[in-house]
Amino acid sequence: MPLPRKFIAPIIIFFALINTSFIDHNSGTKETPFRKTEKINTVDSDIDDIRSSIGIYIWPTDASNRITSSFAEYRTNHFHGGIDISTNGQTGYKVLAVQDGYVSRIKITPNGYGKMLFVRHNDGYVSTYAHLKSFNEAITKVTRTEQFRKETYSVDLILDSVQLPVNQGDIIAYTGETGFGPPHLHFELRDHNLNPINPLLSGNYTIPDNIPPHIRRVMVTPIGYSSTIDNSSAAKYFSRFPRSKRQLTIPQSIRAHGLVGFGVDAVDRTDGVWGRTGIHGMDFYLDDRLIFSMELNKVPVDETKQIDLHYDLESILEGKGKFQKLYIDQGNSLPFYNSKPEAAGIINTDLLTEGSHEYRIVCTDIQGNASTLTGTIIANHRPEINISSYTDNEIVLSGNNLESIDKCFVYGKRSFQTIWSQHTLIKGRFEISDKELRLPINTKPYDVVKVVAATQAGSLSLPIFHFIKKTYSAVRDIHIKSDILKDYILFTLTTEGVFTETPELIVHEGSSNRSLSANAIEINKYQATFLPSDSYHGERAVEVNAEVNGKAASSSATLTLYPIPTDKSGRFSTREGLSITYDSGAVYTPLFLQVQYDNDNRLSSYKLEPADELLHKGIKVSVPINSSSIDKNNLGLYYRLNGGWIFQTQHVDSGSNTFSTLLTHKLGELAVMQDEVQPSFGYIRVKAGSSSVYISFRYHDNLSGVDTDEIKMYIDGKLVIPEIDGEHSRVWYQYEEQLLNGKHNLEIKMKDRAKNETKLIRNFTIR
Repeated sequence: MPLPRKFIAPIIIFFALINTSFIDHNSGTKETPFRKTEKINTVDSDIDDIRSSIGIYIWPTDASNRITSSFAEYRTNHFHGGIDISTNGQTGYKVLAVQDGYVSRIKITPNGYGKMLFVRHNDGYVSTYAHLKSFNEAITKVTRTEQFRKETYSVDLILDSVQLPVNQGDIIAYTGETGFGPPHLHFELRDHNLNPINPLLSGNYTIPDNIPPHIRRVMVTPIGYSSTIDNSSAAKYFSRFPRSKRQLTIPQSIRAHGLVGFGVDAVDRTDGVWGRTGIHGMDFYLDDRLIFSMELNKVPVDETKQIDLHYDLESILEGKGKFQKLYIDQGNSLPFYNSKPEAAGIINTDLLTEGSHEYRIVCTDIQGNASTLTGTIIANHRPEINISSYTDNEIVLSGNNLESIDKCFVYGKRSFQTIWSQHTLIKGRFEISDKELRLPINTKPYDVVKVVAATQAGSLSLPIFHFIKKTYSAVRDIHIKSDILKDYILFTLTTEGVFTETPELIVHEGSSNRSLSANAIEINKYQATFLPSDSYHGERAVEVNAEVNGKAASSSATLTLYPIPTDKSGRFSTREGLSITYDSGAVYTPLFLQVQYDNDNRLSSYKLEPADELLHKGIKVSVPINSSSIDKNNLGLYYRLNGGWIFQTQHVDSGSNTFSTLLTHKLGELAVMQDEVQPSFGYIRVKAGSSSVYISFRYHDNLSGVDTDEIKMYIDGKLVIPEIDGEHSRVWYQYEEQLLNGKHNLEIKMKDRAKNETKLIRNFTIR
């Protein structure tokens, strides 16, 4: 299960009015300003140049001008790099060169984009066309030569400017459905450095569109340990917005404390098309001040996986929707955000006046149609209080900003009772000064009291408990739960009894001992935060001393962490035997790695957590081969995150007896496993006709997967190159030359990635 959203805490700061702040990990509660902000690159400076350059490009196909997917839409692990154009559920429409240039690259794979062309134009821009059925005659001739040279279906051929020149309007290919997905044309435009740009920036690609974007849902999420939305640490979602003065509105005020961020789930539709596409831009205003602005014009080709920073990944994993953040998260360097610093868009209520503030969200499509949603956020300033003394008739509080307190709730009960009696004291019924607040309350009927203070805007303090009379009973165990969060550790202490004094925590980290302050959540639950050292790898011992049910109690736990900082390189070994190597920039945010080891059937698996953290340059993991009695010829390293096992390598590192892989997207599970089963053929169809033959079959493998480059087909001993559909594990071939009458021999060889091989021989007759 994903961690609760309240535990997501970026370590970043707003610039000027909107600011974020760090947790003070020594006190466990305070938030102090972060040390720096970072500039985000802008795309605005060259958008006019892009519009001018591509303004004379023609539309790439005669299939239709209907767009079924727009630029930079969400795809698992990456932004959609272009637009998808409808081909009416059919194949075989013309694909046209949009401008003069030359075919610079031909790429064919059984999966992904299938058959794909890159055309570099005379102005330096590049157009790409994917999922093609076939190429024109000249391109096909070059492609077939390369396929036979490599003896594979897959090719990735780089060409110079003289081999395959094209003119604007030339037919270069025909639409298809190769790779993944139904029939359509995937079309991209890229700049000189192959960064995808929005093709609809071209004024020549005008799509009829008078429909504004549809704002479906809005998310408001706490960011930081002490942040809340409507006095809750959970995110809140809003939908089905009423209209007010031609604008959508969220009628209920949102009460926020600490650091909070907004997100929007919005889609667009064009005239005459029912399908939904993505939006182009978003602006976010607070009190009529623009605090966040974004346009989806260009995606850096090397940073497209930052989509999991641009979108709220937790909502996606929980199935709650695809929300684009109206703030810049830590590590996000995408060029969408109009030169705003890291953390722009995050609202820090501590820097706002307490009370109501108006926000406005504007979503636009590339034609300029806009939808606006407005609402009110109430900035809460949480009061901090302590019980400094008490008598039978009075409780005296100390704390900060006591003059802001408008109301106090005092709860009392006997130790054996489960229901609290509540007393509400409003301002005027208690005395207040700069240093103390006096609550006139009869405490004699109670053994324990709980006090919560509230400001006029409704901000609530954390509860504080005080035992006037302790009833001693059997001591209960203290349970220590640790959650590894984005940049700190959250310790939660619970007991089946009650904490009659505030627990004390000490973390032993190497040679250092660090004391942590704990905050009450309930009478039997306290929490504290801890920022581990990024230079110490290994076990931390956690020691808790407390008073439970009036008696001294203690507990301890251990926590093994391997920190990976954002700005350092390093190497370490875990106690489970893994070797970890990383360079500076390996992660977007500080990572505290944990490893769970399992040894089943003499083979090893390692679960690396947290699994939902996005990696940047990645980390290299070397896994030991511990099973000396197993035939290593069939051993391999496998990885999985949410789905099945994915083969990584069969190469054994020289001298270290390990398998190594570079994890570049997310952590997950690694395992050393053995694959001794040959791949298998499905039903094989051989249809012999007049002077020709059509052959088709499906393929299967149990673990490592079929290596499609090792699917070899021979007719009468001569290599032929079949078509391969990796999405459906299907192979087919139509013989290209005339066959003589009589018997002919068909031989098919196939290997999986673990090098297990199978072979099939069949005869057929041409009559």
